Amino acid sequence: MNSTSISNAYQRLIEIGLALSGEENTESLLDSILREAKSLANADAGSLYLKTDTDSLRFAIVLNDSLNICQGGVSSEPISLPEVPLKNPDGSPNMANIVSRSAIEGKTLRIDNVYETTEFDLTGTRRFDSLTGYRSTSFLSLPMITRNGTLLGVLQLLNALDDNGEVTCFDPAIQPVIEAMASLACVALQNRHLLDEQVRLKIELEDEVTNRTRELETALSELSEAHTTLKEVTTIDPVTGIRNRQYFDQMYDQEWRRALRQQYDVSLLLLDIDHFKKVNDTYGHLAGDACLKAVAQEINGMLNRPSDVVARYGGEEFVVILPYVSANNARHLAEQVREKLARQSYPGEGHKINVTVSIGVASIVPEEQDRPRDLLSRSDEALYRAKSEGRNKVCVYGE
Repeated sequence: MNSTSISNAYQRLIEIGLALSGEENTESLLDSILREAKSLANADAGSLYLKTDTDSLRFAIVLNDSLNICQGGVSSEPISLPEVPLKNPDGSPNMANIVSRSAIEGKTLRIDNVYETTEFDLTGTRRFDSLTGYRSTSFLSLPMITRNGTLLGVLQLLNALDDNGEVTCFDPAIQPVIEAMASLACVALQNRHLLDEQVRLKIELEDEVTNRTRELETALSELSEAHTTLKEVTTIDPVTGIRNRQYFDQMYDQEWRRALRQQYDVSLLLLDIDHFKKVNDTYGHLAGDACLKAVAQEINGMLNRPSDVVARYGGEEFVVILPYVSANNARHLAEQVREKLARQSYPGEGHKINVTVSIGVASIVPEEQDRPRDLLSRSDEALYRAKSEGRNKVCVYGE
């Protein structure tokens, strides 16, 4: 895993931290934790265990992409797998199971090949493989432990995938990233539990409100400080909820260099809401912001390939990066966006606001003599032409 990939992974952790803190219930939070961890590690499968009051680990979520299994979390399928005891019947620590050992030792455990190790009791795994035809190979188990040493559970990932989708062992370079992810999960779980506890205390334990509130204030203060730090470096535009200019600049530079190296089309859409000043003047700036956010979310929802980037460029302007999209296809997509926005109205402080957009389109297969700003200038020139020709129009550079 190269330094750029590591940097991107840590940048993604910031976004994950914000997203996890916003989850409204435990089920969706646990679901997000496992899905984000699988994505960061590029794992085919995974499970998340929570520690019970009876010294065992119960399955909270199981995900397996190859077998199309999704149980627990926000899935409708319940978990039917047995719990993993942390102690043997004689009271000794259960060190034979990779999950229980990870929890007991409080450290990350990695197995490169299940069928080549004798360190753990993996008969259950092999029995599962024989029943399903699956091939469990590599494991990465991480304990989720709070700052005060409390075990919350274990995050386990299975079968790392390489760039070709083939099963491989987990890259040691990704381990600290996933460990950081587990720490974020602990903070989010603690916060969720504390908020739930606050509600319960207000209803059932009025005599302990003062003491519990002090504990909550301390935890929430720490969380607030963490949020402040994250907000300083986040790439989300606070008004629209989509990516901001900083994120666009980073991704555009990366996409340009990749397109230059691999020689594929890159298209840019530069969108401007027509006469948006009139919206603010007529309905007020709060309504304008609400309308701006609704339009941004609409655009973001329409252009949602994993490689697409939709960002607020400034004011009422948006920019879209479309890798592997020719000028003709980019124009077609731009027309779809323009037509859909023109057909709909958007909420703003109790008003229904109608807007149109002008869109400039430019495409290029970059050569060595080209510069990223050239494509931006072309899309800007096409946007200017669309506005000068009456607005609510798509113009393509060079046509």
